[in-house]
Amino acid sequence: MRRLNMELNWKIEERNFMPKTTEWFWALGIFAFALIVFAVLLKNYLLIVIVGLAAFIIYGNKNKPPETVNFRLNGDGLYIGDKFYPYNSFESFWIFSGEKQEFVLRRKERFIPLLAVPFHENDEPQIRKILTEYLEEKEERESLIDLLRKIFF
Repeated sequence: MRRLNMELNWKIEERNFMPKTTEWFWALGIFAFALIVFAVLLKNYLLIVIVGLAAFIIYGNKNKPPETVNFRLNGDGLYIGDKFYPYNSFESFWIFSGEKQEFVLRRKERFIPLLAVPFHENDEPQIRKILTEYLEEKEERESLIDLLRKIFF
């Protein structure tokens, strides 16, 4: 396999940061409390633990400032921060254009099949040029989980 001498670097904030108001946290607390009361009435203690942990995690993460993630795409593969993904670990790619620009890489592993990578709109031609050298471009559809991830995370 020949190596392309082209390299593309970009940075993207981890997620859109919108500080939550005090009312938002009160609503979260009331909703969690109502679910816990419901779980107590059903004597479903596992649900109590799950709701409590979920509320704690959501509370802890919502006002956390976003981190900037570095991406690098070259002849070796994809680098996300310090993590390296070689091309031979993927089957294909697809570029989604729309409100959020991202490309997905279909992994050969079946447990986590898609790796979604955001990019800047003007980088699409370069990304496509690099990826087509190593992977097949194969259309993917956004699953329900992908759509929920975009809405909530």
